[in-house]
Amino acid sequence: MNNNNLRWLAGAAVLVLALSLGASAQTPDDCSDPNSILNSTYGWQLEGRFEAGVSANAADAPLVSVGYFTFDGNGNFSGAHDTNLAGRLVPHSDFGTYTVNPDCTTGTISRTSGAGFIMAIVIVGSGEEIKFVGVNGVAYGTLRRMAAAPCSASTLAGKSYGYATHGLMGSGAPDAFPRIGGFVPFTNAGLISFQSDGNVSGMDNLNLGGVFMPGQSIAGTYSVNPDCTGTTTLTIGGVGHSWNFVILEGGEEVFFIATPSGLVWAGTLTAIN
Repeated sequence: MNNNNLRWLAGAAVLVLALSLGASAQTPDDCSDPNSILNSTYGWQLEGRFEAGVSANAADAPLVSVGYFTFDGNGNFSGAHDTNLAGRLVPHSDFGTYTVNPDCTTGTISRTSGAGFIMAIVIVGSGEEIKFVGVNGVAYGTLRRMAAAPCSASTLAGKSYGYATHGLMGSGAPDAFPRIGGFVPFTNAGLISFQSDGNVSGMDNLNLGGVFMPGQSIAGTYSVNPDCTGTTTLTIGGVGHSWNFVILEGGEEVFFIATPSGLVWAGTLTAIN
């Protein structure tokens, strides 16, 4: 073996040793109390399907949820959320436990209130965001840190948000479960502005079941609670709507869920200014 080969092998050995030392330095000791990573309030949004429980005909009903969890840093949480199940809004109070694994990245959130729901989670962005998938339900979603309380109308006043969402509009008998006639899918994108006088304005582009309806005006009012949740009542293209929402950290994003009967609709508003 010539000297060049010996030098190459020596260099490679040094590189491997350096990489192995760097990897061993990132041990669980760097995260001695994993549960303490989650010690604030997160807004969350879920989309999924309801597979069983209400009736034999209710399997595979579409659902969306929006709410918030407050984690105490010690493995417990509380909160509240709204679920829109097949076009019906169902409010919930939440409590349960959570576990962050020694890798400081994965874990579980177990909602023990009500029917119970378990999320398998991945923590990203140093705890700024959490991705999850349902363990005992066909659902997935995101948690993001909420704005710091107290909030007020001034938290949103003067901000404009863009959005692109999708949902389902019920057809047939409005009180049927599951809905007779099924649902018509829709997508929409637009912008909404929150004004300092408590009004909202904007423009929406809607595609309802393949029919495109551009430039629909948005008008209405909004209110914000001290816990950084709120509501808005508005018309889109002259059709009445209402949303419940949670304001995320810095007011840069808002999770919303539609409350009228017949719509299965939730989405994210993202600040454009």
